[in-house]
Amino acid sequence: METYQSIFVGLQTILGDPLSILYLVLGTFGGMIFGAIPGLTGALGVTLMLPFTFSMSASRGLAMLIGIYVGGVSGGLVASVMLNIPGNAAAICTCFDGAPMARKGQPYRALSYGISASFIGGIFSAVCLIIMAPALADVGLMFGTWEYFALGVMGMSVVVKLCSDDMIKGLMGAVLGMCLAMVGQDPLSNLPRFTFGNYMLATGLSSLPTMMGLFAVAELLAQVNGLRDKMTQLKTEEHQSVIPKRGAFKGLWKTVLTSCAIGTGIGIMPGVGQNTAALIAYNQARATSKRAEEFGTGCPEGIVAPEAANNAVCGGALIPMMTLGIPGDMITAVLMAGLIVQGVTPGPLLFTHNIEIVGSIYVSYILACVFMYLLYIVFIRGFIKVLSLPMNYLYPVIMVMCIIGAYTTNNRIFDIWVLLVMGAAGYFLNKLGISFAPIVLGYVLGPTMERNFRTAIMAFKGDVSSVFTRPIAMALLLVAVLMLAGGPLLKGLRKLAGKEKTA
Repeated sequence: METYQSIFVGLQTILGDPLSILYLVLGTFGGMIFGAIPGLTGALGVTLMLPFTFSMSASRGLAMLIGIYVGGVSGGLVASVMLNIPGNAAAICTCFDGAPMARKGQPYRALSYGISASFIGGIFSAVCLIIMAPALADVGLMFGTWEYFALGVMGMSVVVKLCSDDMIKGLMGAVLGMCLAMVGQDPLSNLPRFTFGNYMLATGLSSLPTMMGLFAVAELLAQVNGLRDKMTQLKTEEHQSVIPKRGAFKGLWKTVLTSCAIGTGIGIMPGVGQNTAALIAYNQARATSKRAEEFGTGCPEGIVAPEAANNAVCGGALIPMMTLGIPGDMITAVLMAGLIVQGVTPGPLLFTHNIEIVGSIYVSYILACVFMYLLYIVFIRGFIKVLSLPMNYLYPVIMVMCIIGAYTTNNRIFDIWVLLVMGAAGYFLNKLGISFAPIVLGYVLGPTMERNFRTAIMAFKGDVSSVFTRPIAMALLLVAVLMLAGGPLLKGLRKLAGKEKTA
């Protein structure tokens, strides 16, 4: 009953406010452009626009950010098909079959498969979001300090394991993110930490300049060598609609639905992200296909699988953010920051204290998927032309927006320095092969883990063994241990078994 009520309230909030609809459409359109241009991402778009939502109501700000989120993830397929260059990491697998189909003179057919699969994946995950989120919120009400600490540890372990080729570098990134979050006053004792005598650091590193530095400035520095490059679009005589023809998805529904389930499930896992979901879905489709030999030559299954999966991640990633206060991916970490700025705390109580926010998220996400599909139908040729713009026209504008966004956070020059320093640090970390996902999740989850751990220790008078009396916490910690130690342990056992056979 509460689910229906939240949807009804969300419909009243969004549909009853023309500005919310306008911001949602503009956000979706802008996100699609960001996703379509190689080097720009939905995460960058959400981060850049976050400061502009501070003066909006919570529902309007969320509508815009969710629109950018959905549009940014789906936009990557345009560059993947037309240029064989992934617009974002989530669209890498789309290049494998989308570009070959376009080279055969069927670019709009490839785009049709990708856009339709993106829409289906988004709606599938929206249904899962509406069904699963309230149930998971009820479970979240059972959580205490030890459970939240264990959940944070499990989330970090999943990110370190799945988002980093090198586990040591993943752990380094997670620890670095936690250290960045510790800058400022201790939340329990109010003593300064890592301030080095600088009073400007007493309030900590603001999340917006920190994230914009890691995402935007670091990416600009990484792409600076190609500023004068001009994207060349694929030559084609074909002028068709991206609306799929009747029977186009015949024989593809099993692949589409399986990929939707994979994407939604991976989205629920904190911090894993769209690129992992797309890769797993693509490999699954190829392994189970009756025409696996056609993959890589323009196979429709190779297009619909990654696109359905990476868009289904969006709805799945919103589930842990809303119900447990744990961001499902890097973009939902920024969305979570936007909620907190609006005075709304994500977590189980969101479903009882802020039902209009829950309903707004439901409705905004579904409408963003619908608008994404409709905008592609109308503006697909325009998106393709955008790819021909030189990067040296776009990047200076982005840099100015970053600086303005950093300054308006607290109206102080110091945050601009934070932006630039974090951008330079992010550039060098990227060169060292340290993934941003563990850093961002460490930065976001670090304070939650620390606060709950220390509160639990104080509540149980220093008795760490009290965690063994909490079954849920122990189960979550066990999953974390298996994620981190399971792989090396199995490898060691295999080596030991191999030596025994040769002995």
